[in-house]
Amino acid sequence: MTLRITLGIVSLVVLALFWVGVYRPTRSPFAGWWTMSLVWSSIGPLLLLLNGTPAQVITNPVSSMTTVWGAFSVWFATRSLRGRGAHPRWMVGVSVVVLVAAFFDDPATNTWAGNGPMFAVMATCFGLAAWDMFRVWQDRRELPDRRNDEEALVALIVSGLAAALLSAFYGLRTLLFVALGPESEVFTAVVGTGPTTIVLQVCLVAVTFTVSALGYDQRTQELRRQVAHDDLTHVLGRAAWMDGARALIENRVRSGDSIAIVVADIDHFKAINDSRGHAVGDAVLLAFGTAMADVLQRGEIAGRLGGEEFALALIGVDADAARRRMDELNDRLTWLLRTDRLPATTVSYGISHVRERDTVEMVVERADAAMYRAKQSGRDTVVVDGADQPPGSSA
Repeated sequence: MTLRITLGIVSLVVLALFWVGVYRPTRSPFAGWWTMSLVWSSIGPLLLLLNGTPAQVITNPVSSMTTVWGAFSVWFATRSLRGRGAHPRWMVGVSVVVLVAAFFDDPATNTWAGNGPMFAVMATCFGLAAWDMFRVWQDRRELPDRRNDEEALVALIVSGLAAALLSAFYGLRTLLFVALGPESEVFTAVVGTGPTTIVLQVCLVAVTFTVSALGYDQRTQELRRQVAHDDLTHVLGRAAWMDGARALIENRVRSGDSIAIVVADIDHFKAINDSRGHAVGDAVLLAFGTAMADVLQRGEIAGRLGGEEFALALIGVDADAARRRMDELNDRLTWLLRTDRLPATTVSYGISHVRERDTVEMVVERADAAMYRAKQSGRDTVVVDGADQPPGSSA
C-alpha cells in the first residue's frame, strides 16, 4: 500500500515538472505522449488503493485499463521520434479487451482480475518502445554530422535500456502469472506488487531527465528541419545540402564509401511556367522533390540548389549504378506527374564522383558542367564527368 501511494505521488510530481518544464515550452509529440503516459501511470496505482472496498469491482478493472493506456502512450511517444503516427484505435481496442477480461475474472473479490492479459500488453508495448529507441539511436549515430546529437544519443540509450528492462520484467511477470499464479511465493518474491512498484519507480526516476532531453531534442530537430528544408519541395535548401554533402565527403575517409554528386535540372521549365502558369510550375518542382526523396537510400541527401536545379549525394555507387538510380528517379517522376495530371517533364543530369582532396564545391562544379553537357546534347539524358569514366568508354 505504501509503495503504491509512493508511486502515485512520484508519478504526479514528475508529471507536474515535465508538463511545466518540457511539454509547455516544446509542445512536441514526444512530450505530449509522455505526459499522457504519466497521467495514466499516476491514476492506475491510486485506483488500486480502493482494493478491499466495494468500489474494487469497478476501480480494479479501470486501473488495468489506464495502465494499458500508459504503456501504449510510452510506445506512441517513441514512435513519434521516428516520425510515425500513433494508433489510438489499437490502444482503445486492446484496453477494452483487458477491461472485459478483468470484469469476467471476479473483480469484486479478485485483486488480480484480468492482470494476465495486461502484463502481456505491457511487455509488448515496452518492447516496441525499446525497439523504436534503438532504431532512432541507430539512425542518429549514422548521420554524417553528430556534433549536436550527443546528448540525444545518450538519452536514447538510457531510455531504450529502461524500456527493454520493463519489457523483460513484464514478460517474466506474465510467464510466472500464468505458470505459477499470483499467490505463489516465487511470483510474490520476484515480480509481485512490491518488486514491480520498486522497478517502476527506479525506471521512472532514471528516465526523467533523459525523456526531458528527448522532448526538447524533438522540437529542436523540427526547427532545424524547417530552417534547413526548402519550403516548396521539402528537400534540403542549398546551404543545408552543401553542409550535408560536405559532411559526407569528410566522412568518406572513415567509411570508405564512394560518393557520387548529381546535379539535376528540369528541362524547359520556363516554358512550363509561361504556358501553364507558376502554380503548375511549382507543382512540377514539388513532384520532382518528392521523387528524389522517394528514391533516396539510407544516409543519402537531396536538395534544391535554386530555381529548377537540384542536387543529390549518393553513397556507394559507381557510374553505372548512378545512371540506374537516375532511371529509377525518372520513372518515379513520370508516375507522379501522370498521377497529378501535370505536364510531362524531362530532366538532365550531371554526375561526378568524389576524388581524393576534393571539396564539395569542386565536385558540384564538375557535376554541374556535366549537366550542361547533357543539356547541349539534347536534354533528357545523364552525363557522367569524363574523369569518372574508364579508358575507352563514352560519357
